[in-house]
Amino acid sequence: MIRNKLPIVSLIFYILAGLFLLFAIWAAVFSFQYISGMVAMGQVVVRDSLFEITSFHFSNFGQYVVYAALLFAAGWIVYLVTDPEMELVFVDDDEEELAEIVEDELLDEVEED
Repeated sequence: MIRNKLPIVSLIFYILAGLFLLFAIWAAVFSFQYISGMVAMGQVVVRDSLFEITSFHFSNFGQYVVYAALLFAAGWIVYLVTDPEMELVFVDDDEEELAEIVEDELLDEVEED
C-alpha cells in the first residue's frame, strides 16, 4: 500500500488556520454580544449605525477569518506544489510479491507520463 505523506509545512499552516478560525469565532461571539447589549440598552440604533456596527465587527474578528483562509490556502498550495513523499507499507506477509506488484505499478505510472 502506498500513502502520500502530508508535508510538515502544510500541517503547520493548517494548524495555524484552525487557531485563527477558532479565535475569530470566539471574537465574533463577543462582538455580537457587545453590540446586542448596546442595542438592548438603547445606546445604538441599528438602522442609523449600520456602517459603524459592520466596521466594528470587521475590525474585531474579520481579519482573523481572512488570515485563516489565507493560511489554509497557503497550506493547500504547498501540498500541491511539493513532490509527494511516498511511503511503502507492507500489509502482507509475502513482502517480495507485494514489492514486485508495487514496483510494477510505479513503473507503469512512470511509463504513462
